[in-house]
Amino acid sequence: MAWTKPSRRAIPAGMKKGDHLFLIDGSGYIFRAYHALPPLTRKSDGLPVGAVSGFCNMLWKLMQDARNTDVGIVPTH
Repeated sequence: MAWTKPSRRAIPAGMKKGDHLFLIDGSGYIFRAYHALPPLTRKSDGLPVGAVSGFCNMLWKLMQDARNTDVGIVPTH
């Protein structure tokens, strides 16, 4: 296959210059959330919810800190 020069449009459709795209390693985020927090459980039945809570909190913080961005979450495992 021959190499072809990329088109001049390096910005994906729908994005403007200055916008950002964050690709998040979903499995890494969940792993980090689970191990970074003390054990959290749901009061009603004791179900562990630390990974879900931590994942959502980290994602929410990213979205608040980095406005005007697009986010893609990719599960790697």
